[in-house]
Formats: sequence, C-alpha cells, structure tokens
Amino acid sequence: MSVSQSHSTFSGPVVLDQHYQLISSERLSEIARQYDWIVGPIHRASETVRGMPFFEFIQHMQSPRDFKACACQLYYHSATFPKVMGLMLGLTPMHENHMMPFYSAHASGESTHHQLLLKWMLKQGLLQSSDEIRAVITTPETNACVNLAYQMAVEQDRDKWLVALNCGIERCSNDFFKVVAPTMQRLGAGDEYFDIHVEADEHHSIMGLEYIHADLSPERQRMLIAKSLEGITLWAAMLHSWIGMTAVPVFDLEGCLVHRPVWQCH
Repeated sequence: MSVSQSHSTFSGPVVLDQHYQLISSERLSEIARQYDWIVGPIHRASETVRGMPFFEFIQHMQSPRDFKACACQLYYHSATFPKVMGLMLGLTPMHENHMMPFYSAHASGESTHHQLLLKWMLKQGLLQSSDEIRAVITTPETNACVNLAYQMAVEQDRDKWLVALNCGIERCSNDFFKVVAPTMQRLGAGDEYFDIHVEADEHHSIMGLEYIHADLSPERQRMLIAKSLEGITLWAAMLHSWIGMTAVPVFDLEGCLVHRPVWQCH
C-alpha cells in the first residue's frame, strides 16, 4: 500500500492507494467525535504508551543496526497480521458479508509489507541472507499481541475486532511509525516500509469505528473499551520486549494507567 502524502490525516485530505477511498480530515474528525466514548480512552492510553522507554530508545538510536532486534520481531508481526485478517475474512458469517470488502482491503494492503521490511533489513546489513529471519525466536509478548488477533478472528465479534485491532493497536502502530520513520531518515536509512504506515494506520484506526454496531448498551460499551485497551497493553508490552524490557501498562476504562504491584524474582 502506498500513501501520497506524508502529513497527519487530520491536517488535510487523506489520499491512500486503490485499497482505500479518499476521505477528508473533516470526516475523520466527525467520526472521532461521534465515538468519543471509546476514542477518548484509546487516545489517553496511547499517549501514555508514547511516553514509555521504548520511544526514548528509538530516538537515541545511533545506527540502523540498533534496530535489528526490533526489526526481526516486527517482521513476524508484519507477516502474521495479514494472515489473521484473511482468517477474519474467511470465517465471516453470512449475515456479516457486508464486512468482507473492509477485511479484504485491509489484508491486501498489508500483505506485502513484511517483504518490504526484509528487503530493508538486507540492504542495511542487519541480515546477511533472508534465511536468517527463520531463526528468530519471537518473544512471548510478540506472540501475545498476535494471538489477540487470532482470538478475535475465531470469536467473529466484529465490534471487538474493530476496537482492539483497527482502533487500539493501529492507533499505537501509527504512533510507533511516526517516531521510527523520521529516526530512520535521520540515520540515512529511511524506507518506504516505515513511511507508508504513518498515514495508513491512522486511517484504519478511525475508519474502523464506522463499522461498530449502533445503539450499544453501556455494558457493551465498557466491554469494548476494555478490549481496545487490552490491545494497547499487549502492543506496549510487545515493543518493550524488543529492547529487552518487561513493561506491561494496564489501563482503567478511562484509559488511565492502573498502578499494580510488580513481582520481581530475586
């Protein structure tokens, strides 16, 4: 998927490739206001994640090689997500057939991204051959984040899928690439792989809201907020595992950080 603009989707028209329609920044803002009951908690939680140590690590990188461990884990995340989207599409029940174009467009748009990342890793000398990526052991946190998507696909709960993946994780993914892309540019290692996600992921995180069922009960809204924040928790834990750190931020239903006692083995 290619993007023709490099600015935030809230600063002007959003122009994506053939997989997505043209949509104005005003329309995105309107959608966000309409679903403020969940957008607010998601944005508060994602802002907390942006202030965590992983982003300091990225900003202080001195070489693309500093990103090697992250890139190897990211490859598996990037390669697995379109497969899960395909599973969501393949298991779509008949009464949900109207969602098939949405799922298929997202899966198609993501399907080649892991190849772009692998090409970049080879170009930068992070890997000597593409075969090396097969020896990477994914962290438990990377597996947990991906497994959430598998859980949502099996459940076939459209609302949970949208809030956890399209709204929660894609929002955090946008924040991730907004920091990584300019850092790679600064290091002389910029690449299409990093740039394309900035616009696309922000687009996904907002547009998915339009497909949530209307007239939700307060109980259902709370359940969906919790599921979206679970996605953000798992995403943040995954990122920090890539730099050898255990960090699992948990949020209340307002999107505020919950302070839990931390057990440490001595």
